[in-house]
Amino acid sequence: MARFKYLGEPARPGFVVTYGPCERIITPRKTGGPQTLTPIPPATEFVKGADIGYDITDQVSLIAFRADTRYEEIP
Repeated sequence: MARFKYLGEPARPGFVVTYGPCERIITPRKTGGPQTLTPIPPATEFVKGADIGYDITDQVSLIAFRADTRYEEIP
């Protein structure tokens, strides 16, 4: 089980000037289907630098979160 915080989208000069709000996170699951995470109400988007609010327990989802530079594991 692990928790992560959202760091925001990486800078990609020349492709995207500004990003919109992050309203959902989709990662793969061990069972093969997607795992969709949405902000816990009353929030409407994931805030940069804040805990996403979910305990991630699926092995494949953990690998995806740890490999993605948009997220940082909270010790």
